[in-house]
Amino acid sequence: MSAQAASVDSLRAVARDALASALDGARTVALVNFPNHGNPGDPAIWLGSRALLLELGVRVRYRSAWWDLDPGALRRAVGDAPVLLNGGGNLGDLYAGQQGTRMRVLRELRHNRVLQLPQSIHFADPARAAEMADVVAAHGGFRLMVRERASLARAREQLGVEAVLSPDHALGLGRLERSAAPVRPVLWLARRPGDPEYVAYEEPDSPAVRRVEWLEDVAADETRWDRAGRAALQLNRGVQRRWRADARWSAPAHAVVSRTYDALGRRWVQRGVDLLSEARVVVTDKLHGHLLCAMLGVPHVVLDNSYGKVSGTLEAWTSGLPGVHVARDGAEAWDVAQRLLAAGAPA
Repeated sequence: MSAQAASVDSLRAVARDALASALDGARTVALVNFPNHGNPGDPAIWLGSRALLLELGVRVRYRSAWWDLDPGALRRAVGDAPVLLNGGGNLGDLYAGQQGTRMRVLRELRHNRVLQLPQSIHFADPARAAEMADVVAAHGGFRLMVRERASLARAREQLGVEAVLSPDHALGLGRLERSAAPVRPVLWLARRPGDPEYVAYEEPDSPAVRRVEWLEDVAADETRWDRAGRAALQLNRGVQRRWRADARWSAPAHAVVSRTYDALGRRWVQRGVDLLSEARVVVTDKLHGHLLCAMLGVPHVVLDNSYGKVSGTLEAWTSGLPGVHVARDGAEAWDVAQRLLAAGAPA
């Protein structure tokens, strides 16, 4: 499928069919690496995968975050069924928690097929890539899905794996609705210095622009959740603290805490939807700022991240979606945003 022929519905169908093929008939799975944080993009991937698996009639009988994986409990729950690793942009050496869990699964679950759901690959240190290539070869049952063609090449060249190209699984959520009418002209959603994917784009100094980053003010927003959401968060955080102190105590609580994942994920994604809905136009260098805007129908301007996963996704899948505009730098992004406003972006 060309990017120009894409729609959210058609990309969701491509993702579903690619997942069905990769599962190779499996009807029961484990799903590992829940993103236990308030960045809306990663929970959107988890929930999109859950939606696609449900549509395919695949039962998830064990779930864990990166911090509470228990290989013994996983095996008791699913036997030798496949282990699915949540998708995203953390395959490599930029994000130690998720990559550490991935390596642990490959090392400790030798009798289970392991399917990595759509990821982007980036290793800054070739030695880390070589280490993973050795672990993948020793496992012998690893299958990899990636989101862009650069990662397809990296999978082959760095890991010795012939990967499958698939749209990002956040698209498994399908089309979304704005949660409110826009109340400001431009939302500038971009990474901060110190983020491993940060690029120093020039940004406008204008009262028309609100500057945000996904993870800012998360805790304050969580205090405004409904009672069920706050209870799920309190349980999750409490078990996480105890798990780190003594995993033997917390392991029996895993079946309970794993039920908080979808509830937390839905609220974190809704927070992202609320942020994006407030703007007539969004400018972003965040991949899921782009994808959620596309799913919401919010006009937006897309800048690249440090290693090209955003531009790679645009090239492979999303550049033809309605409302998507691409810029090379901050000045151009601001110019495009102003033109969209002048042309009547939703008020």
